[in-house]
Amino acid sequence: MYDGAVSSPEEFGSYLVYEQLGVGGMATVHIAESRGLRKRVALKRLLPHAAENPDLVQSFIREARLVAHLRHANIAQTYDFGKVGDTYFIAMELVPGPTVSQLIRQCKSTVGIIPFPITLNMLIQICDALDYAHNLVDETGTSLGLVHRDVSPPNIIISNTGLAKLIDFGVAKLANSSLQTKVGTVKGKFSYMAPEYMAGQLDARCDLWALGVVAHELLTNRMLFDADDDLKVIDRVRHAPIPPPSRYNLDVPRDLDAVVMTALERLPARRWQTAAAMRTALNNVASELQTSVTNAQVIEWIEWAFTQQPGHERSGVTELIKLLEQPSKHTKGRAFSTPRVGAAMMKRHGAGRSILLWLLLIAIAMGTGFAVYRWGIPDELTKQLPVPGKRAS
Repeated sequence: MYDGAVSSPEEFGSYLVYEQLGVGGMATVHIAESRGLRKRVALKRLLPHAAENPDLVQSFIREARLVAHLRHANIAQTYDFGKVGDTYFIAMELVPGPTVSQLIRQCKSTVGIIPFPITLNMLIQICDALDYAHNLVDETGTSLGLVHRDVSPPNIIISNTGLAKLIDFGVAKLANSSLQTKVGTVKGKFSYMAPEYMAGQLDARCDLWALGVVAHELLTNRMLFDADDDLKVIDRVRHAPIPPPSRYNLDVPRDLDAVVMTALERLPARRWQTAAAMRTALNNVASELQTSVTNAQVIEWIEWAFTQQPGHERSGVTELIKLLEQPSKHTKGRAFSTPRVGAAMMKRHGAGRSILLWLLLIAIAMGTGFAVYRWGIPDELTKQLPVPGKRAS
């Protein structure tokens, strides 16, 4: 998570380059300041060994030009692309906030599994981003066939306004590269790679598989396909049984299980066919269970989660219920309408006890009424009742 700290900058063309945010097999990403744009950006630079491969360079250039056309609230914007000396670069929107991988790691060590209404909100936003990208067309109306190819927790950032931002649209990755080339260069990402993509078949449904894996991880706090080497991960992606999220998280409703498991169908024809279809299904779950939360509520909960320390665990669900009943600092004190976050979940986490008490009292009253109707009032009680028209002595 970017915290604003800086070190002595390196000059790179019109940019001042600060600390490194990440490094991959093809490129590094640094915080940089654009003297032309007068803003902080995420500067991605192709590594020297990658720049020696003409295919990778052409892919980098093609992808950079393509993603420069992406204009969507849930996609990190590309500002600039070029070459300084022998180094190709892309300047992108710097999104302040944690990645989903950082969020999962923090919650795993402190507050437990992220409440499913929070996860629902983030998944719907990423579906929005994918629906837009998958349907992007050029000036002639021809589909660009854009597929992200790397939907994974490190590539989703939750901004400080609660917007989920998808970053890194597969830059410097070749759709037709062989499995042998990929092994070792995208280490750790096979866990989110669709089975057919490993066999060289790529379309938008690969992104929906990946989002299904991310959804499963968010709902369970555990990686779905995890192993100590890439080949074992690949084998698990292809063959391992896939349990529903509710197997590990009893709060997950059955309808949400169904949405995630459809995204995780190994046969693409049985999977969600479009991001819009998956988004509609997620919205239906939120609507039917009345579990919609706002972006402001999402970021407020996330900010709370990052204040918690290991060893002092507090329930994330309990905090969400509490948050929903209070005014939000992100909306200038206005209170939110409190949604029902799921009766079963509230019962498991201590909420709704007053409702159960009222139900018990009603049951007792109904039982008493039936007894009076069936057997009348006991003589001992009638002796205590006042006689109409007679004063008590």
